[in-house]
Amino acid sequence: MTGAVLRWWFFVLVVLAPVIAMPSLAQQSRGLADLTPRDPTAVLARAQEVMRFHDTGKSVIHYRAVAAAEQNYQSDRTYPPFFSAMEVKEAWFDPHTGVERISTQTTFPGGGPSPAQIVLTDATRAFGSANEQLKILPATSMNSRWLNPWTVVCDWASAGDARILRPELYRDYVRIVLERTTPTGKQRLFLDPKSGFPVKLDLEEKHYLWGQRHIEYVYTNWTLAGGVMVPGSSFRLADGKIETSETTGDVELVTQSAAPSMSLPDQPKEASDLLPRFLQPIDPQTTQIGTNTYLLTNPGYTEAVTRVGDEVFLFDSTQGEERAQKDAQAIARLFPGYKKLTLVVTDLAWPHVAGVRYWVANGAIVISHRAAREFLQSVVDRRWTLAPDLLEQRRTTARLRFVGVDAAYKLAGGVISLHPIDGIGSEVALMAYLGPDRVLWASDYIQSVDQPTSYASEVWQSARRDGLHPERTVAEHLPLTPWTKIEELQKDDEHGKGSGQE
Repeated sequence: MTGAVLRWWFFVLVVLAPVIAMPSLAQQSRGLADLTPRDPTAVLARAQEVMRFHDTGKSVIHYRAVAAAEQNYQSDRTYPPFFSAMEVKEAWFDPHTGVERISTQTTFPGGGPSPAQIVLTDATRAFGSANEQLKILPATSMNSRWLNPWTVVCDWASAGDARILRPELYRDYVRIVLERTTPTGKQRLFLDPKSGFPVKLDLEEKHYLWGQRHIEYVYTNWTLAGGVMVPGSSFRLADGKIETSETTGDVELVTQSAAPSMSLPDQPKEASDLLPRFLQPIDPQTTQIGTNTYLLTNPGYTEAVTRVGDEVFLFDSTQGEERAQKDAQAIARLFPGYKKLTLVVTDLAWPHVAGVRYWVANGAIVISHRAAREFLQSVVDRRWTLAPDLLEQRRTTARLRFVGVDAAYKLAGGVISLHPIDGIGSEVALMAYLGPDRVLWASDYIQSVDQPTSYASEVWQSARRDGLHPERTVAEHLPLTPWTKIEELQKDDEHGKGSGQE
């Protein structure tokens, strides 16, 4: 044979033959359809068998784990890398009652580990435990439960309402797919037909900023530990990006008497709140702090609003559309007949910008740090398909009208000025000075005045840099406070450094 012919046969045998021989997804699915039990109860029973549910007897599973919970919603940038809250967990799961108890100590940058936070869950509810008292928690507290496939399989088997869907290819193999409807929407459970193990819990989750997100709980690195099969690694992914990575350590079976209390009350049957309290759009209270300046405050966030001539300036829009609607109603009462509204976005944490879409839908100009444009554009461009908001309804006409700021910037003829804070912990953040009221809006960067903090120091240094002389300051989590208090903190900090204190 010639060299060219030999090369052709090499290509056919080595490259094309495996591809031709490889069964297509459709072929794999048809083959799987012949092997997959048609009864979802049997599928879940097999999962329980291979995970060794029956080997637990009357025991409780006691395990330890460490998780990195990515703080994408409140890191110093809106793009990776994000910092993680590091969570050290000790947990107990009773496979007979379906109750899981997790004690978590969390370390944040510069703080922790925190005192243990105890959460107990069953299939529909989460409770926080403090001083032997149980308090119902919002539905978001169920997230930690779904990192454990033991709780997931237990819940699905107990519910008895699963149905089988068409098989799907996931992580290189065709999987059995079950579906059930829960109070928060449909969920799908992917299981491996070869071994019977659960591979992924899949769902769509409503979100206050992004409308909805595709959530996946993925279970990998299965290992025999403590006499049962557990995933050495579990992950929570949102829109394909890892938000939580959990590694399971020691596992053992213990008697029920050796475990802490696992009892839950009969009522309520499910959580009444979908969101934690800091995100709930509770009616804001109005407080006047100047001739035309007011604070709009609820338990989660304070915002500021002022009027200059026919224009209203709103400093930050938090929590979401419902809160923004309530703010709009308050602004209309405070400033009837105003002609224009400008929204100043001083910080980009997700809860702090959750109302931006509402104001964009209403034609407001948005002013923020120059570096914020791409992120805010992505917030506006996001399609809300699960529950379309006002912007989605006005998609054809609404657009982001953006003004970027990266140096001192005057508004309303100099009555208001915006200033980048520009400390190492406050890059891409602004503060605002309301001249006639001598009030400094400190964004999110003064949160406490109990002791010196780097945030407060950076705000103070920025005010000095730009020649500002406020009498009072206020922020999203700080009530109206005399500026002299901030100056005292700096003196305390200087004294501490001079005396060698840390």
